[in-house]
Amino acid sequence: MAGPQREPGDLIGGYRVLARLGTGGSGSVYRVQSPDGQVAALKLVDARDDEVAVERLRREVRALQSLRHPAVPHILDAELDEDETFVVFELIDGDTLFDFIQREGPLAGDALADFAERTASALEAVHAAGVIHRDVTPSNIMMGSDGPVLIDFGLSHRATDNRLTREGLVSGTPGYVAPEVIDGAEPGTLADRWSWAATVAYAMTAQAPFGAGTGAISRTLEADVRLPDAPGAAALHAALGRDISGRPGMRDVVASLRGATEAIPYGLPATVVAPAGYVLEDDAERTAVLPSGESPVAPAPYVPEGSPVPWSTGADTWMDEDDVEEAPEPAPRRRTLLLLAAILAVVAAPIAPFVAFGVVLAVWIIARGVFRRGVAIDAATARRGERRTSDTVVHTLGLPWHTLRAAAETVPAALAAAVLGGGAAVGGWWLVSAGVAAPTTAVGQYYGHAAALALGCLVGIVMLAWGPYMSGSREGAHRLAAALSPSSGLRGTWAVVLVVGILVAVLALYVKVDIWWWPLPGMPGAG
Repeated sequence: MAGPQREPGDLIGGYRVLARLGTGGSGSVYRVQSPDGQVAALKLVDARDDEVAVERLRREVRALQSLRHPAVPHILDAELDEDETFVVFELIDGDTLFDFIQREGPLAGDALADFAERTASALEAVHAAGVIHRDVTPSNIMMGSDGPVLIDFGLSHRATDNRLTREGLVSGTPGYVAPEVIDGAEPGTLADRWSWAATVAYAMTAQAPFGAGTGAISRTLEADVRLPDAPGAAALHAALGRDISGRPGMRDVVASLRGATEAIPYGLPATVVAPAGYVLEDDAERTAVLPSGESPVAPAPYVPEGSPVPWSTGADTWMDEDDVEEAPEPAPRRRTLLLLAAILAVVAAPIAPFVAFGVVLAVWIIARGVFRRGVAIDAATARRGERRTSDTVVHTLGLPWHTLRAAAETVPAALAAAVLGGGAAVGGWWLVSAGVAAPTTAVGQYYGHAAALALGCLVGIVMLAWGPYMSGSREGAHRLAAALSPSSGLRGTWAVVLVVGILVAVLALYVKVDIWWWPLPGMPGAG
């Protein structure tokens, strides 16, 4: 880790330690004074203890040396070849965003929009230099006298670098790690933007949007975030969603925070908001210009989000967007299989209504148990920093406990499904029996009553899927379906099985089989 701690008065490479500013996973940071009296910040890593941390520090230096942006600290000195490696950078006086918000309260109005715009601009410059930050959090933004500054690139890596994360470890701060990264995807620019949105949400509410600790992992995967009714909240909520394709860009969020729009349809051109430190010359040519007039070391042309982005390697050449890894994919989706399963349940409901709904409810509880198992494994990984086979085994053996907890969590949605679905079935049955919704003939009554039971089951399924606290259950349903159909061949086999089941149920309705009311002895209310 950071090696032996230094005390005030100690020397590090000629710099005198004045105070320790903090210690983290990638090193210790000190307030130091140079031989000529300049006060700066020095980040120290003991190369003998952690080669990974040292390589991260080298990457941090490369990243910062290639950037010239008012919201990114400048490198003053570095020593990277000794046992004790360190980097000296300009000291940003002020508090972290976390401490600032805890003391002053949440940001609002122009102050919030200005904060979001400046930090978005810094992150765009970082990405334009080919760097992924990987740890954008309220603790890694300093509120300086000139505005917020993005710090601590200890977890950053260039797009062409290999990941330094040890196998199975999800690096980052719980609650500020994008859900696709928790699911195992490679961190990228989209994950950084998600973390930025979570940080802006903290600045808006003075609370971690997904809570803290391992519980934040579950809430992140469920997209369980509540924001106040304020300008930009809708766009910010969308930017924190699980669906990557449905997330608005950072510029769209900034524009929404300024009250430009409340709804940002996906697919429309992004609202152009000039980042701090950049000047738009005209529509044909956009040039990056620093407030001081200096030319940046690595020019970062301003490009609207969604357009092809020139990714800088820090050299004089540019990489095309196609040379950069693709955006991380979401968890496997099995929408077709789940839709066919729902249709089978709806068609089977007129034959055995209580059995059909009971099977749906049981499968839904198991799906949430599968989701809970995945969350528990992710939490164990976050705590211990390494995914062990024993974690998977333990939580697989603990699936009954996860399922029991899932059953308790499903109660609100199950009650809503039973009440609304049962109400729809009873109401439809009564309208059919009264001759209002179907003919009074035997055939009309049979199919009318069948339609009422099918409608009730459909309403129940919808309430289970989109009822209170059920986003995690939907994710678990996809995980369960993916586990049962990991290959295209098995997906096809399951699809055939479900289609055959639907056809058998339709045939049973065609020949007008009697309704099976089990576990009740007969139709409720009859006799």
